[in-house]
Amino acid sequence: MRKAFQFKLPTIVKNNVGYIAFVALISVLYGAFFTFSDFYGTPFDDIKDLIILSLQWWVVVVATFGLLWLLSVNKYIFAVCFPLLTVISSILAYFRYTARVSLTPMAIDLALVNDARTSMDVVSPMLIVCMLTALPASLIAVVYRLRRVHLSHAWLHLMMSVALITVFDRVWMLSNPVQQRIPYNVFYAWKDYWENRREIEDVRPVFGGKTACASDSLTVVFVLGESLRAKNMQINGYERATTPFLCQEKNAVSLPHIAAQYGVTHLSVPYILTRANPQNPDRAYSERSFVSLMKQAGYRTTWIANQESVGTFIYFMKECDSLIYVNSGKSLYVLDKWLDADMLPAFDETLKRDDNRNFILLHTIGSHWYYNSHFPDSMAPYQPVLKSKVISSNTHDEMRNAYDNTIVYSDYFWHQLFNRLRHRPAILIYLSDHAECMGEDGLYTHGTDHPALYETASFVWFSDAYARRFPKKVEALQKNKNRKYNASFLFHSILDAADIRSPYIQAHENIFQP
Repeated sequence: MRKAFQFKLPTIVKNNVGYIAFVALISVLYGAFFTFSDFYGTPFDDIKDLIILSLQWWVVVVATFGLLWLLSVNKYIFAVCFPLLTVISSILAYFRYTARVSLTPMAIDLALVNDARTSMDVVSPMLIVCMLTALPASLIAVVYRLRRVHLSHAWLHLMMSVALITVFDRVWMLSNPVQQRIPYNVFYAWKDYWENRREIEDVRPVFGGKTACASDSLTVVFVLGESLRAKNMQINGYERATTPFLCQEKNAVSLPHIAAQYGVTHLSVPYILTRANPQNPDRAYSERSFVSLMKQAGYRTTWIANQESVGTFIYFMKECDSLIYVNSGKSLYVLDKWLDADMLPAFDETLKRDDNRNFILLHTIGSHWYYNSHFPDSMAPYQPVLKSKVISSNTHDEMRNAYDNTIVYSDYFWHQLFNRLRHRPAILIYLSDHAECMGEDGLYTHGTDHPALYETASFVWFSDAYARRFPKKVEALQKNKNRKYNASFLFHSILDAADIRSPYIQAHENIFQP
């Protein structure tokens, strides 16, 4: 009798199928209990959106599979690393669910500068429960790996897991969302933090020459905007009432023809703050900013941040005498309310100081995507607004309405700043880092290369006391308001606005120069 045909798995598969199943199971459980916290509360409109979000979650789970695969090749390394990673992830997930904050370089910086008592204030009984639940669960997995899970050809597993992790590290479309989510943000937030520290410790040459301020008492404010288009501002002729407060200000002068140099924040900000210009863009990474000249002229300098610290401009943040983080744990993957009015208490405290010459930089979140996050529901005159994080699921009207609502709210925020500056000699300059696509050639938001991204918004506001003290500057500003300038104008103009004399000021880029 002929033997019945029997299918036999290759030996290498047979010896490892249990191991791969074990890693796959703990990866899915990890994604369900920890990674899901990064997706919880994400708005979606229909089943298509839900599928897209689910696929994004699965991408992170597969990336997590690669990490746990690597850690578990050696059972003793797994026994040490997996419980530690699980407890850390339980802490991060707890804060994502309860406080809607993520691990970022700013959050690390704040945790390290706080005293022990302040840091302990965030520890709650529920957090301890989460940690004590996660630890024994991870130990069960460790015991199972030690006693029940076996593998062969460990070198092959090591190579394949490293290859999988490398894909998620190098392929931009995969790496960016993975690196900012649990568990990978445990590594990448610290990596970015230490890279920022190295950038801060970089030694850039001090500006030479004589720099001095002729005024004994003056407040200069620079509002660094985000993703604001000049053409969507009512003060520039836009048909919607997006800037009613600004339009009522007799001392507000819009500059509707400013050209941004770049269409993304990490390139635009260092360009704006330094002597970089179209002919010398590399100055943004080799020179100090105008903040150093402000300090040389006797100004007390403060940076109030409502955005993440980024390696390309962390150096300039630390140039300031004071750095105040308002947004300590929000990232672009957190879609809860993220409002610029949160900066006002820090702004008030800074104004209370007895500083004769005071410079304050407010780095706002402004009109960044996801638009619904950046205005309160009570300030949303244009309806309907976004119903989904997936851009293609929203109509043009919904995109435009939500975007315009961010400007309405920004207008309210600027009005609050003006009110705090009216009764002192003060000037405020606003410049957005870049603009935004709003349906041009089918494009929305930014990050691409389109002419719409370079039509950025800018304006100047000054108090009556400032106008009386510097009538020639105000007259020149009125004459120059419709001229075309590159964003490089800011370096030269803000120094002149601060009544600073310096050999680095170029007249042709100075809006206060006749």
